[in-house]
Amino acid sequence: MKISIIGTAHMHVNSYVSILKKQGIVIEGVYDHNEVVGNNFCQREHLKFYSSLEELLSRDFDAVLICSENIYHKELVLKACSAKKHILVEKPMALSTNDCQEMISVAKKENVQLMVAHPVRFSKPVMDLKRIVDKKLLGSVISINSANHGKNPGGWFVNPVLSGGGALIDHTVHILDVVNYLFRLIPTDVSAFSKKSDQSLLVEDSGLVGINFSNGVILSLDTSWNRPKSYPVWGDAILEINFEKGYVIIDGFGRKMKFFDNHSTNISEIFYEPDMDSTMVNGFIDAIENNSTVPVTGEDGLYTVRITESALKSAEYKKTILLSEEYL
Repeated sequence: MKISIIGTAHMHVNSYVSILKKQGIVIEGVYDHNEVVGNNFCQREHLKFYSSLEELLSRDFDAVLICSENIYHKELVLKACSAKKHILVEKPMALSTNDCQEMISVAKKENVQLMVAHPVRFSKPVMDLKRIVDKKLLGSVISINSANHGKNPGGWFVNPVLSGGGALIDHTVHILDVVNYLFRLIPTDVSAFSKKSDQSLLVEDSGLVGINFSNGVILSLDTSWNRPKSYPVWGDAILEINFEKGYVIIDGFGRKMKFFDNHSTNISEIFYEPDMDSTMVNGFIDAIENNSTVPVTGEDGLYTVRITESALKSAEYKKTILLSEEYL
């Protein structure tokens, strides 16, 4: 298999290239609209840089990894679809529901696989919890308290022209994809609050989101970027989930899970090794090679963007936003 890289702005691109090389995947080439950044990346990774996207897409390879700034996701996905290349695009899939729907439609028309890079669902604690949920060992979910904290990533992430927004855009999607993966809940309304801890920022670095779901489940989410400089960039991806028969705490980035139930007075705590990026990329490769459905579909990406878009509106207009069910 041959894969190309489109865009090197997102920091995950370094991990992806390392994974592809370890798997023996041929990297045909790299394109970035910023030739200086793209050339520097290619020199460091010993890859071929293409200054023309059209020239790269005309080459004979199977798929692309799109790691550009958020604002370019839709444009690059549509061009890759036209070139009949399968796609793994960074999260968020796009910056609006309408853009996501168009991307899904065009990918289907061109018979192209479209996958969204939501890595946290591939962390081992999340996958283990998925098996527990599917077996109904803890009964139905009642409520979820969650957080995706980190420090301000800086760079283009804090430029709204390129990112589309701050912490609400960047961190809401991680937790929502895990919730969608675990439970397939239908959201009915979203309430959100945001602020800037530093007024010189052009985007919000603090965010709180509350969601009601159609089956009565409630969710709270802290998306804040406002941690100190010594805090990890990705920080944590915590879900505290209250079930009918137990209580579970997982941290996708911290790679651990805790269990509480009524059968023991002891706390069960399990630790894991980090490998969610490789599991995600390998899932994409397997789907392309076996002509099977990718593990995170365009519809999954749409799910998170629709709620994130509503959260941004809620924070801006200071009111609860009602969601229709037509997109699910």
